[in-house]
Amino acid sequence: MKKILYSSLFLSVLQSILFWNKSAGISVFLFLTSVILLIVYNLKEKEKIKNKKGILWAIPIELLGLTYFIFNNSLFMTLNLFAIFGLLVLMCMSITGTKITQNIFIVNILNKIFEPLSILFDFISDFKLDKFKEKKNDENDSKSSNVKKVVKSLIIAVPIILVVLCLLASADSVFSNIFKGFFDFISKIFENETIASILFRLVFIFICFVYIAGFIIQFVNEKQNQEKQTQVKSKKLRFNELTMRIILISLNVLYVIFSFIQFKYLFMNAGKAANFGYAEYARTGFFQLMVVSFINFALLYIAEKGEKLDKILKICLIIFTIIIVISAAFRMHLYEQEYGYTYLRLFVYFTLVTEILILVPVLAKVCGKDVDVFKVGLEIVVVMYVAVNFINMDKIIARNNIDRYLADPNNVEFDAYYLRDNVGTDAAEELIKILKYDEGKISRKNKATFIRNRNEIVAMLNDFKDEYVKDYNPSIQEWNLSKNKIEKLVKDLDLLLEDVNEYEYENEYDLTI
Repeated sequence: MKKILYSSLFLSVLQSILFWNKSAGISVFLFLTSVILLIVYNLKEKEKIKNKKGILWAIPIELLGLTYFIFNNSLFMTLNLFAIFGLLVLMCMSITGTKITQNIFIVNILNKIFEPLSILFDFISDFKLDKFKEKKNDENDSKSSNVKKVVKSLIIAVPIILVVLCLLASADSVFSNIFKGFFDFISKIFENETIASILFRLVFIFICFVYIAGFIIQFVNEKQNQEKQTQVKSKKLRFNELTMRIILISLNVLYVIFSFIQFKYLFMNAGKAANFGYAEYARTGFFQLMVVSFINFALLYIAEKGEKLDKILKICLIIFTIIIVISAAFRMHLYEQEYGYTYLRLFVYFTLVTEILILVPVLAKVCGKDVDVFKVGLEIVVVMYVAVNFINMDKIIARNNIDRYLADPNNVEFDAYYLRDNVGTDAAEELIKILKYDEGKISRKNKATFIRNRNEIVAMLNDFKDEYVKDYNPSIQEWNLSKNKIEKLVKDLDLLLEDVNEYEYENEYDLTI
């Protein structure tokens, strides 16, 4: 147990060195590498490694850690914290031979994430027992037990007493005067920023120490009961054979009609977007079709193995699901051509592609192959999530929206405010395009709108310059390629940025730049 404690102490101090008062950068990758190595080392020492292939889950973890070094996307920086936590749990479960099933998958992950908080007292007990394990007489055991009780009591009582004391002091001035010296003493401590920072830092190191130790200990102490695992029955919703057959036949009939309409009115008329009726028809319904595809997935998942007719019906349902997914993606494409790219619209593509990939193991299962659809589906989702982290979504959104606008700035709408609110330094190279565009090509009627959009982009680049160029001296831990690249880009454009200033209206068409 001492090796677990030493490893936890090392990681808790390391996180303080890497992250305290610092922004995320290459530090995330370095920390995750250390975490994975020490977790695997401790599990190996305790002979808990039952499945060496489980270590492969470290690959997506490390790749997500690298995104903090390569990109500067605030959305994914937040989402990836949860993804990394979940993948660490999956890695440990897989390594220790815990069966990953769909029954209570989410509950299992959440339990593993929050369980370290509940084993604080056991953690303290283990520390004391390791210290006094050679003293086996009753007297020493009794003393050790008393010490543990006192420590536990103080940990619980002190915070409660302090909170109540502060509340009572704020409620009654006479009571507050009694403890005036105490409050003055505390106040003086925290007036010194250095002392306060050290105290908070030590507290956070201790919290991380306890959590990391608890995280490792829960997998070391977990008893694998294979008999119970094999006896766990799936709680999936089931329909009887007749009900499922009626549902499959009815839906397949509906989808035959729907597919005919898609081919006749949507796919065959592609390129006729100038027609108002077709444009309105084609650019709606993608979210509804996504929901329909999810329903089909659910039905395929809960459907029991049946006769040959049932297999044919399921295969037809899979084919129609693919048509529905393609229809949803095509409608979204047409919608983007008209209104531009956003995060939500790109996530729709990601979801639709993931659905089609998951249909492969589903089809294999329907055809009688021994495939764990849940496990393979989970692996596909993880691969797709890592992939979407590396496509540089900010750059894609900025490039497509700006190229679309500059192709015909007199007739195409452009939402510069969306870019300013949602994309970051990853899109800087694309943003520069609008600054270099010859405004002489803009009609007088549209010049005000163009200048307004351009000034939003200028404001973005100036914000990047203020934040990542002026007085920006990142430490080694904070090193980030995207932020580092901004300095070179902005410096080359200093003269251009100086020439593009805020504009004023003298009248509707007379503009001063």
